[in-house]
Amino acid sequence: MTETSSDVDRILQLEATQLSRQREVDRVLKQSVLDPFSILGVPHTCTPTDIKLAYRNKSRLIHPDKTAHAQARDAFERLKQAETELMDDEKRKSILTMIQEARRELTAEWKREEKGEEFERAVVEKYKAIMIDIEWRKRQKLKQELAKEGAASAREEEAIRERKKRKEADKAWEDSRDQRVSSWRDFQAAGSSGKKSKKDGQSKKAKLSAAASKK
Repeated sequence: MTETSSDVDRILQLEATQLSRQREVDRVLKQSVLDPFSILGVPHTCTPTDIKLAYRNKSRLIHPDKTAHAQARDAFERLKQAETELMDDEKRKSILTMIQEARRELTAEWKREEKGEEFERAVVEKYKAIMIDIEWRKRQKLKQELAKEGAASAREEEAIRERKKRKEADKAWEDSRDQRVSSWRDFQAAGSSGKKSKKDGQSKKAKLSAAASKK
């Protein structure tokens, strides 16, 4: 069957759509998870309506069911996370505050009078550097806390082992009490018997000596 012009156009359109989907997946994955604005492709001045619209359009484009890209699911999850963060007023305010801090620091460092797109890109990079540093410090602090907890746990385990050993020693001592008492009584009985035998022997010897002297 010969393909008509409309069939060719439809095929080309489908191919173009798939190419657009794959490019958008790649674009999303290239964005830092620290920058939800870039992931959604919205400005810092965006409204909740802007965020919802951007998410709806892009989620339709990169949904795993609509593109064969191997990482479509990862891109879709990243897009959803970005939308969730920006729809959270407190989270969005926190991000914007840190971006403003990055802008303030960069302004002090910026040597040129012009502050165009290059400056704005530098602000985003500065913001990401600040966030990475904060995250690193958090992880270091957590690592130190875990190390302290581990040391405390080790000391507690050692104390538990020592208490267990003392308890076992006390129990063994108590369990052997009757045996010790019995052994002591046997020792005393043996001593008394030895003394009596020695006394009897001395008495007998004395009697023999007396009898011999009479003769």
